[in-house]
Amino acid sequence: MKPKEIKENKSFVGRDYELERLKEIGNRKESSIIVTYGRRRVGKTELMEQAFRKRNIVKFEGIEGLPERAQMGRVMDQLSVYTQEPLHAKIAIKSWSEFFMLLDGQLKKGVWTLYFEEVQWLANYKETFISELKFAWDNYFRHNPNLILILCGSSPSFMINKVLHSRALYNRSQHEFPLKEFTLPETLCFLKRRSPREATDAYLTVGGIPEYLKWINMESSIFLGLCKHSFVSGGFFSHEYERIFTSSMAGNRNYKKIIEYLSLRRYATRSQLLKNLKIESGGTLSSLLQDLATCGFVEKYAPYNLKENSLLARYAITDAYLQFYFKFIKPHANSIDNGDYNTEPATKLHAETLDKWLGFAFERLCRKNHRLISKILGFESVRYKSGAFFNRLTGAQNPGYQIDLVFDRADNVHTVCEIKYSRSPVSSKVIEEFEKKLSLFPNHGKKSIQRVLISAAGAGRSLLNNGYMDRIITLDDMFDSRYW
Repeated sequence: MKPKEIKENKSFVGRDYELERLKEIGNRKESSIIVTYGRRRVGKTELMEQAFRKRNIVKFEGIEGLPERAQMGRVMDQLSVYTQEPLHAKIAIKSWSEFFMLLDGQLKKGVWTLYFEEVQWLANYKETFISELKFAWDNYFRHNPNLILILCGSSPSFMINKVLHSRALYNRSQHEFPLKEFTLPETLCFLKRRSPREATDAYLTVGGIPEYLKWINMESSIFLGLCKHSFVSGGFFSHEYERIFTSSMAGNRNYKKIIEYLSLRRYATRSQLLKNLKIESGGTLSSLLQDLATCGFVEKYAPYNLKENSLLARYAITDAYLQFYFKFIKPHANSIDNGDYNTEPATKLHAETLDKWLGFAFERLCRKNHRLISKILGFESVRYKSGAFFNRLTGAQNPGYQIDLVFDRADNVHTVCEIKYSRSPVSSKVIEEFEKKLSLFPNHGKKSIQRVLISAAGAGRSLLNNGYMDRIITLDDMFDSRYW
């Protein structure tokens, strides 16, 4: 059988941890199953193919929307190419077991990587594919100590609930690889020759998603790349929203209803979601929210000093691209499709509006990377709770009140952070704003307060000379390789 030819990608960056783990698995003399999943475009295929390109890959890919029998016909066509046997394409198999037995005849000996891509489509979101694969693994595939089986999907909820948690493969899927977006340093490395500021702009608008970063890196600036591929008719980002839900969310309309409700506000509580959404058949609100969180589309967060299931817990869209889409693309979708901005797409994105929006996105980024902040400040070895701070009292006294990021540290210190993504250094005017927030902050334990400014552009002379802030963190600190 002739394997799939995978060329070395010399531009491949990042994923060092994952590559090291995959190399270790590949060097073992035992059959192994790898289950990898992550949102669309995150780079699952590229990682697996680059990691195992020298291990004789045979890859079978599910196709969106095809019924099960058509999926079977498709994989038989692919098998015919690998075996160079036209008769295989003419065999009408009636079960996955038949297909797996044909494969076993080709994979009994030698170094092989059997790779199933978009498993949720191959399986038609059913468990039959997995249960029949279990039988084939137990009775055939696992007896070749040089065989690696990869199950890959862009529907994390299906991969977790129907594959990893399946009774069929229970205790057999030895290696789980949830693939997340790039880190900030990986994003900077991927973009090549961009400044930390431009790399952060990219990260905040489309996230650390390799395919997205590739598109906005095509122009002379990240800003121009973002505008061109968002506001020109047929632009990549203008219709990516629909493609995301096709691959990741199985066409369940309830997922869209939740996302689109959250898109109208910065956040919503569970009670607000229940009150305003009529969830149709296809899942309870809790399971739907969990699926969205697993995909990385939604996050649940509570005040740092309360439990996650607090009634004050909030849900918000956390995916950068979705945030950008709903703010800047969807409201003008008809004009974009009509080509109204084709000649000058950059005029559609006003700098002042974008900068304000980036400020909120930068706050989310810093909360998400709280471990990075703790390393920069030197207390990563101290136990702490972290997150935003707000409660009913502060909301009543000052609507919209929120401290961006608080660390409640076991060494008797509250590290309170003010986060700014301004284009110019922050002046001493921030002191009054900071003090107002601290006046409503309940320091019941009378802990010491460490005042920290996280600023993309640093601090101005007036603030530096004042000495009010105990520490100032800049983008250069956040990209410093010592902290990653």
